[in-house]
Amino acid sequence: MNGIIVNDIAHVNGGASKIAIDTAVLLASHGHKVFFFTSVAPVARELSSDKNIEVICLNRQDILHDSNRLRAAVGGIWNKEAAGFFARLLDRLSPADTVIHIHALQKSISTSILPVAKKRGFRILYHLHDYGAACPNLGFFDYPQHCICNRKALSPSCIFHNCDRRSAFHKAWRVLRQFVQRRAGLPRDIDAFLAISPLNRRILQPYLGKARIYDLPNIVDVEKSERVPAEKNRAFLFVGRLSPEKGPELFAEAVKRLGVPAIFAGDGPCKERILEIYPEADMRGWVDRAGLERIWRGARALVFPSLLYEGQGLTVLEALAHGIPPIVPTPCAAQDSVVDGKTGLVFQSGEVESLIEAMRALQNDELCHDMSEKGYTSFWASGWTQEAYYDRLITIYQEVSG
Repeated sequence: MNGIIVNDIAHVNGGASKIAIDTAVLLASHGHKVFFFTSVAPVARELSSDKNIEVICLNRQDILHDSNRLRAAVGGIWNKEAAGFFARLLDRLSPADTVIHIHALQKSISTSILPVAKKRGFRILYHLHDYGAACPNLGFFDYPQHCICNRKALSPSCIFHNCDRRSAFHKAWRVLRQFVQRRAGLPRDIDAFLAISPLNRRILQPYLGKARIYDLPNIVDVEKSERVPAEKNRAFLFVGRLSPEKGPELFAEAVKRLGVPAIFAGDGPCKERILEIYPEADMRGWVDRAGLERIWRGARALVFPSLLYEGQGLTVLEALAHGIPPIVPTPCAAQDSVVDGKTGLVFQSGEVESLIEAMRALQNDELCHDMSEKGYTSFWASGWTQEAYYDRLITIYQEVSG
């Protein structure tokens, strides 16, 4: 069976791109021919070095970094060039033995490729890494108000409310893109959707009509090692982008008031504000896999303070894999990975007192040890392996093709 992986970015710049690339490599390793249809270079080495993977890259910039703003605005809604390249690719293949698997297309490729695929009779899977199948700003999040948005997507209340992080004009552009997206066939012409967490499915299901929805948690790229004795460590850990919606300032306020060591592995616009709140913070910036592994070994708990719904929360699963108890907010998809009071703790999103209470509880060595062991054991007993992911994915491909 052939697989066409569609993803805006040809290298890892976030969770969706990592899963897209990992999926392509995994399929290729099992002998499948994979076509990686992408737009923004450079191309990841894992893709370019595999003989079973053919990369089709448009070599365009994403819409946020294109200096030609008119071209970015038009292409972000309807990328005619992408549709042409995609048509030429599909003309080489047969819908009888090929599945199109879309990971991300709103930042460059656009939904212009959907009518091209539908006209030729190809089956299409859409991976729900975010909430863009329904929500104009992709996250059901009100950026000016720093809170979850409960408005019905594309209702009058949604259309005329500025939830965008940039401007009301940009929100209007997003709304236009969403209406064009609907006309192009999303969600109408998608054969099946892949939900990555129970919350992800629950939020989006009302918008997806009668389409099939499969549950497919993302690959957790972690190797098994000895449990980290978290109860012997003192530092609380934040891993991820230092941007307001991810909650790093909330975490900084909590560690300041508790007077405990804090490690920030990541970078972003909140860095200076974090240091203003808590000058003692240990700022590591972005680190490679080996560097992050060293950080895990010295952490007592992972704090995942995101204000967003999130799609899954991969760092929470990585923490569990190491025996690091996670502290996660509700409502958030990361909560689906934690058994509150057993493998981690849940706090109320955006509330510093609730977060402090959870962190204070984990200062108890006995409780920390118990959660560390239970989280580690439950993760590795759950079958979070690449082979299990491949088996589930190929079964979905076969069912959709049949």
